[in-house]
Amino acid sequence: MKANARSERRGAAYDRLVRQEELILDVTERLTEALRDTGMTRAELAQRLGRTPGFVSQVFAGGRNLTLRTISDVAAALSLRPALELSPVRESASRPVQWRCEAWQPTPRNATPYREHSPVAPVRVRVPAQAAA
Repeated sequence: MKANARSERRGAAYDRLVRQEELILDVTERLTEALRDTGMTRAELAQRLGRTPGFVSQVFAGGRNLTLRTISDVAAALSLRPALELSPVRESASRPVQWRCEAWQPTPRNATPYREHSPVAPVRVRVPAQAAA
């Protein structure tokens, strides 16, 4: 029984690590796509951010701890607004995660909340099933 509990704890820790790495990969891929779509170079992005080209390289390589502030700054420099949609974890073969990214447009102060007046079709990403223990 103790061995089984240890195995479950390791499985949970592994699942947590996998989810973290998948999120890092997904965010860096989305930022890379956005950079490519704008036609901006990494050096131009670094200049807009007031950071070094090395910092930008670390962000896009996934080697930098991406805080929400960093993601927001990079998105703003690309004239984008990041949005994240969370969904419950399912015990199925795969778990869909939905991301949205759209061009940033200022809204009037008396406008309805951002999510209500800017619908965007979500992108579905398939996450591989949990590894068998």
